[in-house]
Amino acid sequence: MNTVEYAIVGLAAATLAGGLLAIVSSDSVKSALAGVILRALSSS
Repeated sequence: MNTVEYAIVGLAAATLAGGLLAIVSSDSVKSALAGVILRALSSS
């Protein structure tokens, strides 16, 4: 790959990471993950 392709792939990866961070840091996802963790810990 040449330099332009590396730049495009890097920009796409950064955009995807930002989007995933926004989704995971939302309150609904945080509460859902906390519920799953608490259920897993309380079932043992």
